[in-house]
Amino acid sequence: MDIDTLYNMVKSTARGAERALSSQGGPKETSFDRFIGYPAFVKEYNSFLPFVYKECGGESKTLFEPINLGKYIDPFYTAGIYYKTYLAMASAKLHSLEAYLQSFVKSDEKAVQSIIDLIGMNLRSSIYKKPEKEVEVQNALDTIFRARSLDYKREKDTIEYSSKRFIPDFTFDSSDLSIEVKLCKSAQKEKQIIDEINADIPAYQTRFRRIIFVVFDLGYIRDVEKFKSGIESNKDVYMCIIKM
Repeated sequence: MDIDTLYNMVKSTARGAERALSSQGGPKETSFDRFIGYPAFVKEYNSFLPFVYKECGGESKTLFEPINLGKYIDPFYTAGIYYKTYLAMASAKLHSLEAYLQSFVKSDEKAVQSIIDLIGMNLRSSIYKKPEKEVEVQNALDTIFRARSLDYKREKDTIEYSSKRFIPDFTFDSSDLSIEVKLCKSAQKEKQIIDEINADIPAYQTRFRRIIFVVFDLGYIRDVEKFKSGIESNKDVYMCIIKM
């Protein structure tokens, strides 16, 4: 397993633990119900460590030891109020491991990840009313990128592919990256977006190695992880789903 793949897997698991930790649950859910899944995150963290030791050397063995919860790994051993503590422990370890691995990721991959983080942290707060058209989301991204003085082009590159012309919304030559924006404003549009993305990927990758698809969702994508997983199984393709 290469270091970039390992980093992305740890990051994904860390985000999952973070979401589980911050979950408010339903009106009838108890802390037992909401945090009972903590052993899965502990096991995931522990399963990453042999690969971390192999890729990063002896220092990583000192910094990151396996989590051994002993009898507390049994979710029926103790009251649900303690589960949050164990889940918080797993989340903190995963985030520390993510930060450590990031220092080993190649510089161009770091640049892509920094753009994804920038979008994730700023796009939602930059849109003040429900957008009607994709161009409104594009304009918000344009403002974010300009505010950071990023070196990019907007709708300047044309790609000829299978008798069709494709124009990515944003391109970053230095990172060999294209960004495409989608606005999901209906259940029907959700299915259409998947078809559009699957058509964009082979075309864009004839010109750019990496693609970020930014999907601004108005509440129609119920299972975000399912939506992302199939698309992100394509090499060097990233999904950034922002909910209104």
